Amino acid sequence: MSYTKKEKFGKWGFVNDENEPICEFIYDEVRDFSEGFAAVKINGKWGYINENGKQICEIRYDTVGDFQSKLGVVEKEGRKCYLNQNGEEVAVTNFMNQEMIFEGCKSCAIGNHAITNVPGGYLYEDEFINVTIDPEVPILGFIVIGIKKHIDTTTKLTRNERIQIEDITNKVKLALEYLGAKNILLFEDGFSDHYRRWIIPADEWMFQFGRGKNLKEITMYAKKNMSEGQKNKCLLFAEKIRSFLN
Repeated sequence: MSYTKKEKFGKWGFVNDENEPICEFIYDEVRDFSEGFAAVKINGKWGYINENGKQICEIRYDTVGDFQSKLGVVEKEGRKCYLNQNGEEVAVTNFMNQEMIFEGCKSCAIGNHAITNVPGGYLYEDEFINVTIDPEVPILGFIVIGIKKHIDTTTKLTRNERIQIEDITNKVKLALEYLGAKNILLFEDGFSDHYRRWIIPADEWMFQFGRGKNLKEITMYAKKNMSEGQKNKCLLFAEKIRSFLN
């Protein structure tokens, strides 16, 4: 189902494919839907509605961005924060509990160096690819291969770009094997607007969630249970990978 902006008596709202209103025409300005949410403005203040036309938060923000990576960036009285899909203000932190400030797509922000506190920094980078450890998940050797092109699938890449991704993937796997990893899991993120590849050395504790099929459960467990000592080991391990790749 798609939704179209429509004006009525000087106010704005949305209609569905059958030209049926999904909300009241009460807004001074509206923006297109992104990830199921649209920014709306009343009396100089902004908020969001969902695809049912319901406001997910109070219309009280000075500026808002479109939803990306399941978050909307908002600003009130000079303070920026993020809204989740329930309209709740949340902080996006790295695994060292430092808030990461960015607008729009997180993967683009990492590629553009807009996020300055990515744990471990950049392990490898060229004009197209960046390699980091996952900034939010403290798993030893959890590598993210990002690309500096905002696309959601490898079918939109050129042949040479796909070859570049495979080449750096092989280098990362060789680095992990050299550092003692025996079972390496490979995931491709096809559920967001920005394609990326995840490489994770399997540890025995992960198999309580199945043999490499439950990445969400694995990452949630790591976020909740890894100690400060284990997080620091992730940073030291990242340095070793950086030395191998460069």
